[in-house]
Amino acid sequence: MSFKVDHSQAASGELPEGEYEAIIKYAGEDATKISRTEYINVTMVVRNDIDQPCKNRTIRHSIWHKKEPSPADIACGGYSSKQIQSLSKAVGLPNGKEYDNLEDWCEDLANKPVRITVEKEEYQGQTHSRVRWVNESKALPCKHVWPDAEDISGADDDPKPSNDFQEVKSSDDDLPF
Repeated sequence: MSFKVDHSQAASGELPEGEYEAIIKYAGEDATKISRTEYINVTMVVRNDIDQPCKNRTIRHSIWHKKEPSPADIACGGYSSKQIQSLSKAVGLPNGKEYDNLEDWCEDLANKPVRITVEKEEYQGQTHSRVRWVNESKALPCKHVWPDAEDISGADDDPKPSNDFQEVKSSDDDLPF
């Protein structure tokens, strides 16, 4: 077996500040691990079909419930209506399109290209990369090629958490300890 060292394929922590052409891999409701605070998780991947750094790297964008929601926020499940409308415009969803629920809206976001601005943010004493702005892509048409999961360098874990649980029935005699 032979291979060659390629530093461009090395994972290097968080996405550096800057502007990137990206594609939405997944969007859906999720909850934080500790407090179970609900939010919309939008997982984006830096596109590999244009010349830019950090190709195939993943970043997550969160849309949180409003503490004091307006009627427009309440219509969006209590999430920020401005953020939902801005993201809808950025991905090119038709103006006036109606959705019966957030799940349908989230499904419509998948595989849509966007241009993101990443900035560093300090939270609880740690600095993290975050998506500050989401705008319309300047690099259309999008010809991003999804690499196999094992080939993605620097990508976070699975963007859609699995809550699948299967009970395994066994007796104490089956346990190795």
